[in-house]
Amino acid sequence: MTDLLTGLLSRHQLHIILPELAAEARPTKPLSLLLLKLRDFQLWQNSLTPLAADHLLKISADIIRQNAPRTATCARWSDSIFALLLPATPIWQAETLAENIRETAAQTQMPAIFEYQGMSLDFCYGAAASPPTEYSRLAAGAEEQLRHDEGGVFAELMLCSPPLPDTPTLNAYIHLASRYLGSGDPYLRRHHQLTEAYALEIARRLSLSEAAITELKTAAALADIAMTEAAGAALHKPGPLTLAEYRRIQKHPVLAAQLCESLFLPDSVTDIVRYHHEHIDGSGYPQGLEGAAIPFMASILGAASSFAAMLLPRPYRPAKKIFAAKAAMKSDHWPEPVLRALKSIVRI
Repeated sequence: MTDLLTGLLSRHQLHIILPELAAEARPTKPLSLLLLKLRDFQLWQNSLTPLAADHLLKISADIIRQNAPRTATCARWSDSIFALLLPATPIWQAETLAENIRETAAQTQMPAIFEYQGMSLDFCYGAAASPPTEYSRLAAGAEEQLRHDEGGVFAELMLCSPPLPDTPTLNAYIHLASRYLGSGDPYLRRHHQLTEAYALEIARRLSLSEAAITELKTAAALADIAMTEAAGAALHKPGPLTLAEYRRIQKHPVLAAQLCESLFLPDSVTDIVRYHHEHIDGSGYPQGLEGAAIPFMASILGAASSFAAMLLPRPYRPAKKIFAAKAAMKSDHWPEPVLRALKSIVRI
């Protein structure tokens, strides 16, 4: 019933409790399962004694126990994975809790033996909620997100040997990036599809060259590849973002641009990715560029991304109708030729 090392419940006991709590779950008060994995623990085990590794797991369990709400059920899921069952907790609150645990871990004073080896304490996490997910699928849903957060395709792209430009390997990377967005968060998947479709249609209506359209398509495939890693729980938060959450989201084009650089993509593609959230009045991010300092192709992708976002429902607002979304596009954010081309499109 209890894990002897950490004092938390065992996974077996958690599975006994799970159906009981799931029976009380409602759409307005869902049951969330949060899995937290000690990042890089398998790598550390190679340089730690068994006693030191056990001590690290105990420290991790204590951090989770201390940050868990009073109603939570804490358990050791497996070797270096911990679980929290959270009644009446939507998934975005579970992910916010995970971010709080990560912040606490980062501030935790590590014993000298760990500091000496340059180890830092961090968690990757995955969460699922029931309903709408059936409680029997809670574990699978949380483990799938955990796999992505632990590294997933984004980390594979960053860690693999970079391909040479204009090679089949590079095309495979671009395909892999699109597949990553397509297999993950439903909102990001649909947003990616709409953004690419509108961006390419704008480019065609502006009579851009085939080479430019190819660069734009490559940039569209990679522009939001780091959104999940950067935004975390803030991506689906139903209320206003905090300053810290907004700053995390602002990192996603920079992370994606770093990926483009690691792939030796042309500077023109990297600049589209890095600056597609810049506005001509200087109110965008990540650098607050103004006017002609923003690459024209980045403005095309940015306008398409902003427009696509308006057409999709979010936790804090309903989706806009297509004509209302066109009316909401600001002339001080995007170049006039881009807006004219976008507004001439009926729908995609």
